[in-house]
Amino acid sequence: MCETPDYLKPYEEAVETHGGSFEATLWCSKDGQVARFNTFTNEIDFSGKSVVDVGCGIGDFASFLIESNIHFLTYTGIDAMEAMIQHATEREFPKCTFEVGDVVVDKGSMNNADWLVFSGTLNAMVQDEALALIRSAFTFCRDGVAFNFLSNQSWRDPSSEDLSPASRFDTLEVLRFAFTLTPLVFFTQTYLKGHDATIILRK
Repeated sequence: MCETPDYLKPYEEAVETHGGSFEATLWCSKDGQVARFNTFTNEIDFSGKSVVDVGCGIGDFASFLIESNIHFLTYTGIDAMEAMIQHATEREFPKCTFEVGDVVVDKGSMNNADWLVFSGTLNAMVQDEALALIRSAFTFCRDGVAFNFLSNQSWRDPSSEDLSPASRFDTLEVLRFAFTLTPLVFFTQTYLKGHDATIILRK
């Protein structure tokens, strides 16, 4: 049996403790989750688009899109934790499918989507690993990729916070990387007082 990759171990442990639940997604709060979702939908028109949500957890972004009356074409949620996918599937959202998968290992599962979104998905990864995944995602998408991460430009004292298993990325380095993929880069970190950053890459 293959050993669980480091970036999945925190979620595996959380599922063992909490089952396939919101708590196992390792979000600190639902308000923070919604703020990140709003940032995506304020900048991207998902109407009539196919959406692949990488690291979908229990399908909260699908629920958010539906509750916001955003008429996407199809939604596919991918998560490596089977318990999460089972919970998401049981919610029976229209036009939504959920599948178990690790896109780091099987990058082809991101193929054939207009938009690929990563919300909280990169938090337990090291920066180089996360950016390699985004590079692959950008080759697969038709319209673009949206992702968020913890910004090291938050001006918070690192000794005052324990973010484990997450870590802050070098925001300026991530932006420089983004511009190697496309000149059509959107960036903001105003929605959670600089704690979090979102980048949207368009083709």
